[in-house]
This record gives sequence, C-alpha cells and structure tokens, in this order.
Amino acid sequence: MPELAIDNRTVGGAFRVDENARRLIHYKFAENVCMTTEGGWASSSPLIKVKFALGQHCYEDSIHSFWIGQRLPELRVTDQMETDLPPTLRWSNRAEPPNEQFLKFVETMQQQGDQLLRLVGLYRVLKTHLTVYYRHHLQNTDQVCDAPTVRILEHILLEEERHLQWGQAIYEELADTPERRRGALEWQMELEDLLIRSGGVTGGR
Repeated sequence: MPELAIDNRTVGGAFRVDENARRLIHYKFAENVCMTTEGGWASSSPLIKVKFALGQHCYEDSIHSFWIGQRLPELRVTDQMETDLPPTLRWSNRAEPPNEQFLKFVETMQQQGDQLLRLVGLYRVLKTHLTVYYRHHLQNTDQVCDAPTVRILEHILLEEERHLQWGQAIYEELADTPERRRGALEWQMELEDLLIRSGGVTGGR
C-alpha cells in the first residue's frame, strides 16, 4: 500500500518567537490602518459602489486585525490583552508601526482627498505591499510549530487578493484619461518612495 497521508512540512523556519510576534504586531497595525482608512473614506466617496466596497473591506480588515490579535498571546505578547476570557479566547490589542517613517507614509496616504488617488494609495501601494509580506512570512515561518500563523495568513490572503482585484478594476475605470493615469502613477511613485524609505511594514528587518 503506498503512503497516502503525506506531509511534506518540516520543522524549522526563519523566525524565532519574538521576531514572529514583532512582525504580527506591525501587520496588525497595518490592518488597523486599512480598516480605519476604508471606514473614513466610505462616507465621503461620491460613488455608491465604492462606498459598498470600502465598507465590506473595512469589515474584513477588522476581522484580519482580530485574528492577528488572537495569535499574539500565543506568541507571549500579553500586554493590552483581554484577561477576562478563557485562554483560548483571549487576544491582544497591541499594534505598532515599525518606525516613524512608516507612520509618515500612512499619514500622507490618508490625507489625500481625490478619490482615484486615495484608492491608488490604499490598493496599489499599501495592500499590494502587505500581500507580498504576508506571503513571504507564510513561506518562511515554521510550517509545523507556527501552523496557527500560517492558517491566519492563508485566510487573510484569500480576502486581500479579492481586495486587490477590485482595486485594480476600479483603478482601470477611474484612471480613464492619459492625464488622470499619469497623475495616479505619479502619486503612486510618491507613496512608494515614502514606503521604501520606511523599510516597509517590517521596518526593513
């Protein structure tokens, strides 16, 4: 009889417990940024379908933040933790930017008033960046001992990929003249410059 229940995972990964926790704390901050940005922009968007999409993505990003928060106490992050619950239901609210430069990138993105440029910053810059780092974490962490993080990131990526598909579609729709597309790409380059100077969501580490 051939071996049918094959498990190709190996023990060992690129991140120690403290490094894993540090990265998740920054991911949680980024998900909170996405959530609050979407919630704030939804009310002022002139297009109803953009309001609907931002509202849905706001809810889903809030769930992403909560899932990450549930993982933090398991990685020995006990500050800002809900303690009036059984251990398996606890979560930590700790969320921090990797550095001041990343915070400057976020603030610059959020202060934009043009609808197209807002969506460029959120979807073509921040969310695209996050999906790359989530996938990198997923592939390099310990697939056995850190299986809960793997599961969380896999589920988050399913929804983030849908967010990016919508973001690209609305970009194609709104950037409908050479001038608007050129302006959108210039804004994207400005934000990319701030993001790369910060070292990204993990602070370049």
